[in-house]
Amino acid sequence: MNRLLIASALLVGAAVSPACRGAEEDDARAAFTAFQAALKAGDPEKIWPLLDTKTQGDADKAAAALKANYAKAKPAEKATLEKAFGLSAAEIKDVTGKVYLKSKRFLGKYHEIPGSKFDKATVEGDKATINYTEEDGDKEKLSLVRQDGKWKVSIRVE
Repeated sequence: MNRLLIASALLVGAAVSPACRGAEEDDARAAFTAFQAALKAGDPEKIWPLLDTKTQGDADKAAAALKANYAKAKPAEKATLEKAFGLSAAEIKDVTGKVYLKSKRFLGKYHEIPGSKFDKATVEGDKATINYTEEDGDKEKLSLVRQDGKWKVSIRVE
């Protein structure tokens, strides 16, 4: 009986060994670094696959709201929306969540991430928190979730 308990304890300990946690933290850091690069490029094709499904859904909803507001807007209001979002009339008329990711609204909200310095990653199961320092010295956090075996960024899209 005691041998069984000791063997079980060793197996549980091995499952959460520091080496495993270190690899998970490295993977989370790599996801953050990829997100930084994609934001710096302002490329929605690179940003989209780095986002979790909830964030992608939020981007789709924000795009649908923008599209609906644009369709109802008067010409002067349309010009204001185009300028505010940094998207052309054609882009807004057919805006998708992915296209929304290149808008001034989205990129502006996360503009400090590309120049930020990674501090640490904390992994708890299928969730991770990235602590980073912005160029102006602000300490911030970014949430990641594991989906389909990969770390994905989980943020708000408005």
